[in-house]
Amino acid sequence: MLNETREYFQIAEWLKDKVNYHKASKYHSVRKRQVLHGEIWYCDMGFNVGAEKNKQRPVLVVSNNKINRSEKVVVLCITDAKGKVNSRNLPAQDSWFLLYSSTSDENMMVTPGRTVPNGISTYSFLMKDSLIQCEEIKAVSKARLDYHRGCIGRLTNNDFTMIKQKMKRAYDLYLTDDALIV
Repeated sequence: MLNETREYFQIAEWLKDKVNYHKASKYHSVRKRQVLHGEIWYCDMGFNVGAEKNKQRPVLVVSNNKINRSEKVVVLCITDAKGKVNSRNLPAQDSWFLLYSSTSDENMMVTPGRTVPNGISTYSFLMKDSLIQCEEIKAVSKARLDYHRGCIGRLTNNDFTMIKQKMKRAYDLYLTDDALIV
């Protein structure tokens, strides 16, 4: 019963925050803020249902810059990698992409003492090794983005290209010269 009561309070708190984001989203300065394809921002995902991503967390902006000029952006959440890799330290799902932090703290590594494979990028803006679950795509209001922190980083072009390929596979989207085939 105590956990259920705590959840009710978290939902009520999120509702209050959501009302404030709704009010902020009406301001021209919020709607027109520049957010670019490939940037990483902190975003308040709120209190959601079941396995949906919650709380404030880094997100990767995957929408193109034409969409990003509107009032919303499309993002992929970045989440903790611990417990989400197989015995070879590879993501447990094909649609997941592992991001290595440049941390030396073993508690922040996907597995203690892990080594970063040659040719793989590390990211100083990540506090811990993280995952992008490419099937978990979400459109959010720009009002949810943390403008005090601003853009915290960008992925390498190579990593971003691999993430886009994983998204296509996750949704069975294949591009040809003529059309999009689903």
